[in-house]
Amino acid sequence: MNRPHPQPNLPAEAWGRLIAGYGRWVTRQAQVVFKGELPARAFIAVSWHSTNLLVMAVHAEKRPHPYRAFVPPGLLGQVMRGSLKAYGMEPIALPPDGCGNPVAGLKEMARALKDGWPAGIALDGPHGPARTLKPGALWLARLSGQPIIAIGAAAQPGLRAPWWDRHLIPLPHAKIALVYGEPIVVGRSCEIDQELCCLVTDSLNAAEARAWDLVRAR
Repeated sequence: MNRPHPQPNLPAEAWGRLIAGYGRWVTRQAQVVFKGELPARAFIAVSWHSTNLLVMAVHAEKRPHPYRAFVPPGLLGQVMRGSLKAYGMEPIALPPDGCGNPVAGLKEMARALKDGWPAGIALDGPHGPARTLKPGALWLARLSGQPIIAIGAAAQPGLRAPWWDRHLIPLPHAKIALVYGEPIVVGRSCEIDQELCCLVTDSLNAAEARAWDLVRAR
């Protein structure tokens, strides 16, 4: 049974919908390039937090699919909830840090994966530090048996928002690239160790570097 969601903060969700609306509008004008393929079955898509809105906007416009994604508690989570709904995606709530049971959220996401829904996760979490892996996606991959797909994203021209993650905001008529890494499967007996963390991080960084090469090419 799904855990109850918090009461909606309507202004925060409206702001999230506005952000998503801008992302979809820019994507419709953009020249979008894809490299690599997504699995036909369920998978766990990971990106850096700085590009997660860009990735969701492109998928919502070009490759619509009802992804599931975690949302943190508080105001940020309510804004993200509004964005996800506007992108046609479903939020799964996480408890506050140090409170509640985060395993419940992982189990709920694992059930969604078992039912065939892809999951979208910011690899560095909702609060950072930026570009530093948090192991939640790896635990989810081991629990569910579904592969991790690193998604590198780039857009030019674009701006960097003055937030902790230096969020990438594409400008109208941008060139956008999404690069999908090779599937990474985490077996039930696999250790969530430094070697695995480096494998996933390196895959995401390589995909992102390739995406920037594509948008900078004439």
